[in-house]
Amino acid sequence: MAINKADFAVECVREGLSAGINPHYLLAVAQLRSGIAEGNDGDKIGPFRLTQADWNAHCKDDKFELDFLPEDINDPDMQIPVFAVMARLAFDAFAAANSRNPTATELYLKQFPGAPTATLSADLKTALDTTASLVDSAYTSLLGAPPPAGSTVADPGQPLNGGVRTSGKPIPKGREAIAQKIVAAFAARGLGKFQQAAGLANAIAESGLDPGSHAGKGEDSFGLFQLNRHGGLGQGHDPSELIDPDSNIAIILKEAMRHSDFTQAASLDQAVSAFVSKVERPHDIPGEIAKRLGIARQLI
Repeated sequence: MAINKADFAVECVREGLSAGINPHYLLAVAQLRSGIAEGNDGDKIGPFRLTQADWNAHCKDDKFELDFLPEDINDPDMQIPVFAVMARLAFDAFAAANSRNPTATELYLKQFPGAPTATLSADLKTALDTTASLVDSAYTSLLGAPPPAGSTVADPGQPLNGGVRTSGKPIPKGREAIAQKIVAAFAARGLGKFQQAAGLANAIAESGLDPGSHAGKGEDSFGLFQLNRHGGLGQGHDPSELIDPDSNIAIILKEAMRHSDFTQAASLDQAVSAFVSKVERPHDIPGEIAKRLGIARQLI
């Protein structure tokens, strides 16, 4: 049965965001290695043409909450989350060894060190160009908006952005789509990974990513970022608006964009500190900075 490439692209966006790896890279690799098709090429299986040994080494991962069986390698939809994690691990290993992010070509060679290199950059460029429109449509289908700047890759020599994970610990199970929505909204405003992680960590701490969360007892706070209707950012807003995830995120982002020490933060510590002290303003600010920084460090 032929793979529906539009559906495959949506899953690449979903799983790329979940693992914190560029979805366009995932889709381009499948295009380069198989034309996004099922089947085998010798001992290489499925759309990513993975060997059974590589699959067995990565199909279970507690941090990313992968738990697949050896025979699941034959399912294209199951290959996507596993390959996304494989790409993220290779990205992190390259960045740690070289003190910089890899380009798409460098990441590919990190994952497939025996690949022929003579025409690799040109072939990867063709695969990126071929899949660019699929990525655009997939972002819009999944998140209701086109991909933020830096999400599509025009040049295989371009350094890839290191993303923020939206699945696995500390993301509450079942809340991955909400985590993706927050990260995408912050990215769409031109905010980088430190700001994205800070925002997501605060939402985890405030509501456990439950859009319907409500806190009373001296306050009247609603939604993902627990916006307080009693003198806080929720003032003047109806509860029905505050429990809408998009509205809640938009309100917190409007406030966050006012603070240059957040928008221009050059480290995760700075971004979390600014967001907690200037935007969220919870009780016990020093204690909450430490708590939320601990969460944020697990996301990147």
